[in-house]
Amino acid sequence: MIDVAVLAGGRSAEHDISLSSAVQVASMLDRDRFRPWPVFLDRQGLWWIPERPLGPGEEPPPGFLDAGARALRPGAALDRLLDLGIDVVFPVLHGAFGEDGTVQALCELHDVPVVGSGSAASAVAMDKIRTRECLTWWGIPMPKAYVGASRAESADPEVEAERIAATVGFPCFLKMDLSGSTTGVLRAERAADVASFLAAGRGIGWRFLAEAEVRGEEISVGVLGNSDGEQLALPPIGIYPRHDAYFTRHAKYTPGASEEVVPPLGLDAAAIERVQQLALRCHRALQCDGMSRTDMIVGCDGPVVLEVNTIPGMTRTSLLPQCARAAGIDFAALLARLVDLALAKRPHPLAARRSAARVGSGHSGAP
Repeated sequence: MIDVAVLAGGRSAEHDISLSSAVQVASMLDRDRFRPWPVFLDRQGLWWIPERPLGPGEEPPPGFLDAGARALRPGAALDRLLDLGIDVVFPVLHGAFGEDGTVQALCELHDVPVVGSGSAASAVAMDKIRTRECLTWWGIPMPKAYVGASRAESADPEVEAERIAATVGFPCFLKMDLSGSTTGVLRAERAADVASFLAAGRGIGWRFLAEAEVRGEEISVGVLGNSDGEQLALPPIGIYPRHDAYFTRHAKYTPGASEEVVPPLGLDAAAIERVQQLALRCHRALQCDGMSRTDMIVGCDGPVVLEVNTIPGMTRTSLLPQCARAAGIDFAALLARLVDLALAKRPHPLAARRSAARVGSGHSGAP
């Protein structure tokens, strides 16, 4: 049996979204192969470690918090998980202190396999500005953008609005660098919207950017596979908000507010192949592992990439699982595949060298 620590919650604004995903991940892991351990990360940064895994057919506890769980700081918590026999960590976390490479780096320090991308790829993909710098260097098409000249908290709204108007124009999309799930995103129709965006964005990220609005069909393309192995581009999914002008937070999380169709309504076979290849290029450029989901707009001039998610939503009705199902991979098989990819990752070179040195010296104790 493989012991899997499923991490949920966290300190970001996407805490509750993480819990919704993690409940289904822990519930749907194949109990013939895996023992899930529900680990709750609270908003103050403590990890609550259960005393035992979920039993056969047992559902995660309410709020993902076991009644007998111990609250520990992250380093001590991971030590405790190792003492309990954890084989792999499955972070079902979104946003800061989870999706941004921090948890992944902690696992790497402990030589613990982690589902999804490592710390470097996670950190770059989480930062919208650094993602743009990486992808455009690789020649990947993205909307025209203006990056704020100063930190968001000290930016002059009037000056920034003038610069935005001169570079990308209005309407445009204003985005904080470290935001996700449409938090810290605003469709700005006029210069006055810049001031309200900057005020609302305090505490979400450090920098901001403005992207030109691209009209077209919004789609998302998932990729499975490690950076040093074979990758599979899943069928793309089209996103069609029923009431909102774009894929707002309301359209994303309100049942029935959007229609999601695999394959997208307006894409023929050649267009589908093109967006799948583009998603593969993004996955490889960022050196993603396990999974990624690339969001795009397909306009009259072809597709442009909006962002790449390294820990997309993981409920059975989330975009990535829908795309996997269209490829013949059900939710339980998708989770098993992701754990297997984590266990198959190439170890960090320094960790591998240290392990080889221990074996060669006959030393098996702590360093």
